[in-house]
Amino acid sequence: MSEVTLSEIERRLSVCEQAVKDLSDKITATDHNLVATTTTLNSVLATLGELKGAVESLKARPATMWDKLIYAVIGAAGAAIITYLIGGRA
Repeated sequence: MSEVTLSEIERRLSVCEQAVKDLSDKITATDHNLVATTTTLNSVLATLGELKGAVESLKARPATMWDKLIYAVIGAAGAAIITYLIGGRA
């Protein structure tokens, strides 16, 4: 069997400590990236919600205009009939 010297053990320990530090740094960087990504996604979801609301508002707008037109036509027809009935037949 080969004999392991104290200096060899210290060198291996130093290499392992550096590997653990590098791994810890990578995990920390990944955590920061995850936070940034989450923040960006939350912002995108908020904007998407606003856009959905705007689209729904625009979809409802033509229906509202048609409703106003129909009410105006019904009102004009009603006024013409009442005017005809009150004014008499000429």
